[in-house]
Amino acid sequence: MEAKNTILVVDDEAEIRLLLRDFLEKHDFIVLDAADGQQALKLAGEHQPDLVITDLLLPKEHGVDVMQAIKDRLFLPVIAISGIYKKDEIRKQVGDVFIDDFFEKPLDLEALLASVRALLNG
Repeated sequence: MEAKNTILVVDDEAEIRLLLRDFLEKHDFIVLDAADGQQALKLAGEHQPDLVITDLLLPKEHGVDVMQAIKDRLFLPVIAISGIYKKDEIRKQVGDVFIDDFFEKPLDLEALLASVRALLNG
């Protein structure tokens, strides 16, 4: 039996975390979730997930800082999500170094799932 991949979902909106948790668990992933950047970094260090999906506007630690810290320490794929930032705008700010993919809210869950699978299997 193949081991399940673990995904860390980071968003300050509880309904987004729940939506992603339910959706990803239905597709056979283990899901950890965090409501802010500090909690995300703590969970990532303790559990070493296989991939991180993070909002960019987070309390306590900005999503960009979370992505940088995860990439610097753990070398994990990171998918950024945002209802504020647009793809071109965020890529100009942080480049492609810290973001493996980006989705604007409202999320296209099937496209997000395809990206998750590609990043984990690629």
